[in-house]
Amino acid sequence: MRPDESGGGQPGDDMLRYAKEFDPVRDTGRATTASDADDGYAEDDEVYVFDDERLVLAVNVALKTGRPLLLYGPPGSGKSSLAPNVARILGWRHRSFVVTARTEPEDLMWRFDALRRLNDAQANALSEDMAVYYPKGPLWLAFEEARASRSVVLIDEIDKADPDLPNSLLEPLGSLSFPVPWDSGRRVTVTPAQAPLVVITTNDERELPRPFLRRCIVFELSAPSEEHLLRVARKHLGARYDETLARQVAGALLNFRDRLDDGAAGPSTAEFLDALKAGQQLGVVPGTPEWQVLEAVALRKRRDAWDHRA
Repeated sequence: MRPDESGGGQPGDDMLRYAKEFDPVRDTGRATTASDADDGYAEDDEVYVFDDERLVLAVNVALKTGRPLLLYGPPGSGKSSLAPNVARILGWRHRSFVVTARTEPEDLMWRFDALRRLNDAQANALSEDMAVYYPKGPLWLAFEEARASRSVVLIDEIDKADPDLPNSLLEPLGSLSFPVPWDSGRRVTVTPAQAPLVVITTNDERELPRPFLRRCIVFELSAPSEEHLLRVARKHLGARYDETLARQVAGALLNFRDRLDDGAAGPSTAEFLDALKAGQQLGVVPGTPEWQVLEAVALRKRRDAWDHRA
């Protein structure tokens, strides 16, 4: 799908035609907020370029099936910024959780604050309400708040965790419920009609369990093309967009990426925007000595595969 630059537009002949619950063509927010920020630039959670109709369909499939949407793709391909923009367009809440090697399976639902409980015990001030020692995680909050508003929950970089973590999500996401940790007779539940959309990202650094994959809607994002970069620049820069400069910076990025042994390790869309905004504000353009420095600090960043002889 290729909506017009404002996010509006009419369906084209090459569109996939189906009943959409999530439809980014309805998103016209950027057209009215182009100059809201002091610097005239939009944030990542304010705009997203949905120029791949397959991705839009994948979001809708996840919504209709109630399955998590698992996103693969190189760093900077837009995996993490998808969730807040889907939430914005749907008018839902957005919650996020960044997975680390220390993440425990229950952290997405709750976290036991052992230190606080120990301190209270030593001070003879233990609370009778065990809930104070169990801060709620993003899934608990999304389930609990569903009557007021549904949520999009981002679980970012799940491949960084122990392999047990993905499988631990099967029960709460499959049954839409989980037990209260201090009272197994009670459960936190949500109805299918109010369930959150769960978006999970992976950098493919570790193979995910097959049972988990079978219960996800899976989509792989590609490294950005030149036209995609230009659409992103138009959305983020609004009235400050400079077509000539944007094409020059995009060309420099793609040329650099093509020289790498691993193109996926090349500069991201966010780095493209950094270089473009800096060049625009500093008056630095490709082909000048100043640009060589800007490119080195904003795009190259000492990536090991860079060929200095090129």
